[in-house]
Amino acid sequence: MGKEQKQKEQNAPSIIERKTGRLIQEEEYGQKAIYFLYHHFLGRVLLKMIFARPYFSFLRGLYYNSFLSKKEIAPFVEKYGLSKELLKKNYQSFGAFFSRKEAVNLREAGKENTKENGEAWKEKLREKGQARKRAFYATASGKLLAYKIDQEGKIIFPGNENNGKSNLLPLEIKGNYYSIEKILKAPCPEFLKGGTLLVFRLSLPDYHRYIFPARGKLLKTKKIKGRLDSVRKEAAHFKAFSENKREISLLELEGMGKILHVEVGAMLVGHIHNHLGFKPSFDKAVECHKEKRTECHREKRNVQSSGKNHLAHCFAAGEEKGYFSLGGSTIVELLNDKIVIDEDLFENTDKGLETKLEIGERIGYGKA
Repeated sequence: MGKEQKQKEQNAPSIIERKTGRLIQEEEYGQKAIYFLYHHFLGRVLLKMIFARPYFSFLRGLYYNSFLSKKEIAPFVEKYGLSKELLKKNYQSFGAFFSRKEAVNLREAGKENTKENGEAWKEKLREKGQARKRAFYATASGKLLAYKIDQEGKIIFPGNENNGKSNLLPLEIKGNYYSIEKILKAPCPEFLKGGTLLVFRLSLPDYHRYIFPARGKLLKTKKIKGRLDSVRKEAAHFKAFSENKREISLLELEGMGKILHVEVGAMLVGHIHNHLGFKPSFDKAVECHKEKRTECHREKRNVQSSGKNHLAHCFAAGEEKGYFSLGGSTIVELLNDKIVIDEDLFENTDKGLETKLEIGERIGYGKA
């Protein structure tokens, strides 16, 4: 393939805005530098020795969390067309601006993140009967890919559902395919078979806080140490899912069953910040005490079981789970077959398109 053809493919629209249906090509910060690091010999050497190391992200973070970086905010807002209202707030550093907290409203698919739309959606759910179909919301703002998982726990390659090649993500790196087992560093759990895998890719302009997709409780967590490779497409981002630093949470959603929520660190992301302070062991069963769900939801507190110091955290739909430090990153969610994801997200993925959506919009529901 010639250089002109490669350039043409790179510049082709690869993202569809769910809200408008418009095809767009996202301009990434430092895109040429990332391409050099991952596609040239010298770049790969520098990447391995310096840029993918945690200390590089730490040192870079010292500048972006200092007052000296405040001057970076205005050009960034202008470059990516963010709301000018952000410039009226007195952020002490670019890092503080990047990890800012905004209001998140749960709402119908494709609607703006406003309180009015959120209230209208709540009323609509009451009319339809939420007990029959529990809404499942986007955990983050960003670009989404959706894949189905077969009954063997393999990720189905788009277009290859019937030819026996259902074990591959649509990316190969030096002969290595990336699977659920590599993402989790463990066999695929039984409850995920026949379910769905969602990949939320957060680039620099995206809001970098994330929420719980439905009401439920946190059962277990696990941290995996690793590198801090880029998660961008030109950097072969699926490789990062099996080699990067990441945190895995086992959640049990009310009326929907268990899912796995995986935060993946990336280049320039020194930390994944999850708010829940107590982290039960991922390798031990943790059961929530039999208290009234309404109390657990309202107080949003630890619930202690009758066992040996076992705790489970109850959370509300849309409650903030945590945030990323400076840099692009990714969230992977692995869902069971009781959760039905909207078909347009699969269709876009099959076409090779990421779907741009916003945190808190409905992307599926739990089957009764």
